Amino acid sequence: MVEAVRTILGVILLASSLWLGYRAITAGILYRLVSASETESPSTLAGGETVAIEGTVNVKDSPPLSNSLPTDEAKSIGAYVWRLKESESHNYNLDAEEPGADTNMVTYASGIESGTFSVDDGRREIRIDTDWLAETHDSADITTVSPDWTVSTFLSKRSWRSQYIHLEEHGTVNPIPIMKYIFDADAPEEIPDDEYFEARTILDGEMLAVCGEVTIAQGTPVVRGSDETPLLLSDKGFDEFSSNLRRQLLKYGLASGGFVVIASLTLANGLGLV
Repeated sequence: MVEAVRTILGVILLASSLWLGYRAITAGILYRLVSASETESPSTLAGGETVAIEGTVNVKDSPPLSNSLPTDEAKSIGAYVWRLKESESHNYNLDAEEPGADTNMVTYASGIESGTFSVDDGRREIRIDTDWLAETHDSADITTVSPDWTVSTFLSKRSWRSQYIHLEEHGTVNPIPIMKYIFDADAPEEIPDDEYFEARTILDGEMLAVCGEVTIAQGTPVVRGSDETPLLLSDKGFDEFSSNLRRQLLKYGLASGGFVVIASLTLANGLGLV
């Protein structure tokens, strides 16, 4: 019985090491992509090329429920990444920026909502298409989520933990109007005490760094993601984004290596090899 438990534990640890290794590899690939593309924006954009641009956001149409998200400034929202989370013991988020942050919280739904917005890099306006991010991460639809989704799975966290999105400047937690919509509550006190809504937003007039593949739609350049070139978004600029990816590479790489060692020893013990 003891050997069986150790074997199962070893398999779980090995699976965790593979997931951490995947995150480390992804961080390394994205770091190289940003570093290779981080040059002055070309005067002309051709379809199919990879480009990195940085400029001012211009919002034309806002995404669903964005008017329910309070922000520090009265500016239109071009897109936002959101998650629903609840209190749960014995949970630790490895993606937390600070040690111990987000402990005892579990994400059970997340998604990306986007309107129509562009980035002005000083030469022209380039529209940003985030559909690839939503499709790649199996983004949930904010207008159809249910408070009954209380089971956290790998897919429920993908949008919020996306390594392609680095938004830190404009966030909000538990806006009452949107919580009332999601939970269909008549009054704020009817919202469950252990339920939380959190969002990170892209605001009109703010700076945004974007890396992706260029397509030309009716003569207008559009930056989007593809199977060959992912779409990357950062409101901290490319330098900070690159630093963040290097930290992820180190963190996940070391964690993966440690889990491999522990998993190997546990499996060997459980299978009677040592």
